[in-house]
Amino acid sequence: MKYSLMAASIIFGLSGVAVAAPYKLTELPISDIGKMNYVTDANESGEAIGRVTGLYNLPVDISYIDFQDSSITNYYDTYKAILENRDETITFTLDDIQNGNALATDAEAHTFMLSYLSSSTQSASAEFQKISSVAGLEFTGTSVNLIDLFDIESPDYAGLTRSVSNAMTAIAADGTVAGWGSAPFKKITFTPEGESEAKTYFIRDWHARGIVISPGGKRVTLEPEFTEYGGYSIATDITLTDEGNYLVVGQASVGLPENSQTTITDNCDDKDEPEAVCIWRQGRGVYDLRAYQWTLDKDFNVIETKNLGIGLERKDDEDNPFYSSAFAVNKAGIAVGKSRIRVDDSLKAYEEPGYYQNGQFFTLREHDVFDQAGNAVDINDSNVIAGYVGKQYQGSLFEVAGFYYDMSNKTLVEIPSYFSGSDTYVRDINNAGYIVGQGETEKNVSNPRSEAFMYKLGDEKLTNINDLLPCQSDEFPYTVAEAIRITDDNTIYAVATKTVTKLDSFGNPDKDSNGNEASESVTVPVVLTKTGSTELEQCVAPETETYERQSASLSWLSLLALPLLWVRRRRQK
Repeated sequence: MKYSLMAASIIFGLSGVAVAAPYKLTELPISDIGKMNYVTDANESGEAIGRVTGLYNLPVDISYIDFQDSSITNYYDTYKAILENRDETITFTLDDIQNGNALATDAEAHTFMLSYLSSSTQSASAEFQKISSVAGLEFTGTSVNLIDLFDIESPDYAGLTRSVSNAMTAIAADGTVAGWGSAPFKKITFTPEGESEAKTYFIRDWHARGIVISPGGKRVTLEPEFTEYGGYSIATDITLTDEGNYLVVGQASVGLPENSQTTITDNCDDKDEPEAVCIWRQGRGVYDLRAYQWTLDKDFNVIETKNLGIGLERKDDEDNPFYSSAFAVNKAGIAVGKSRIRVDDSLKAYEEPGYYQNGQFFTLREHDVFDQAGNAVDINDSNVIAGYVGKQYQGSLFEVAGFYYDMSNKTLVEIPSYFSGSDTYVRDINNAGYIVGQGETEKNVSNPRSEAFMYKLGDEKLTNINDLLPCQSDEFPYTVAEAIRITDDNTIYAVATKTVTKLDSFGNPDKDSNGNEASESVTVPVVLTKTGSTELEQCVAPETETYERQSASLSWLSLLALPLLWVRRRRQK
């Protein structure tokens, strides 16, 4: 990294020694089966879980594909044209895939087939293989273990089907893990009524199931209240109580409203297609979904299930599904999330963040703008809730702001952002009153840039976590994009990006048309620990020849070394 003379004079004038950054970054172990690695939660003991995506060597079944069909020939022609526009030559033909060994030897052919199967037309059709490029991770010191929740060995090719979701969402104080996954797809043949030839279909038994995995490996599936047509349940958080029980929250199907039942009855008759295909096409949105809690005892027996409620009552003329969701729970059993609510007795249902207590959902603010929405994502043991709010359009949020809400004074406070208009997403709050998440540092560009932040309740501004780390250089290539978890001693688990040698779909170095190795940005899981310093390093952006950070003590950072005795111990997920 280049330094200006002014910056250099400041750096070398600091007591004649290098300034240590307030935080040290350590990369957690990564899996070599995929490109992108993430951490999703950690407990106070340093046990962590995550996921890996962009899996290498994904299995592709071509035994049922008609390679003369226009859908794949047109897709091939388009793919070839794209390469030619980049002055590249395609290395395979469809015949090489169908009758040759291209899928096993040519990464470009393998990538093409994965792209074809994941395109909107094929992914929406039950007549094509379903591939999910994600596996769960358990970080264990210097290594990482793969966790596949509900997948099975494929009867059609070697290894797992790789057709399932694997979401490792939370870890308790003793290492017990909660998460959720989908059922594996299986290939069947079915002859539609009135036709003479059988067709190939890919079906599964249910949409999703929550799961708890004990430190000893015992697995407990969290069944939904309503299981007809498969049902749906997910687990998003787990807390070990002082009594030794486990509180697990998430979402579960509790029924089927009239309109959904009519749709299934009228369309899913097992005549034109298998009933399971029709059910899959409806998606989880056919169910009435509720924020849900499962209580397990110390032996991992489910001893209680509870529908946590919803923020409205269905009217007589309302036949569509309604939902509520829970995303976190503290030791007192207060769960937080979001729910549909009703305003002024209107038929319109809105979405608001809130908390669940005694079978009721309580919102955190007045709903006075029709498109306002949000989500409560965490609650500490002092009953301070954290989350984000924004405006909703076609299911997406924009103009997003982070917030915290103290249940003792029933006050919602929006936290600062990096700049006016910067979307700010909160991910976690600890018992010491620190919040972490991510905020936009660049907007109105093709790929908006976000960086991780830390925020102390009551402060006037966010702190960019990258400002607490060593200056970026060849020796320190990281940018921390999202802070996921902050423990009570302010250790931070996060996701960082760095540039590495690009790998192809087989996991081998990828080369451009000239035979040169390419590079790419990947995500890696990291843990950030305090060094004891309260000084910021002087950093210079090479392209601007100016330094960006000021060498000054952080007024709040110096407090991190002090015992925070006034707060109760935070829940250990």
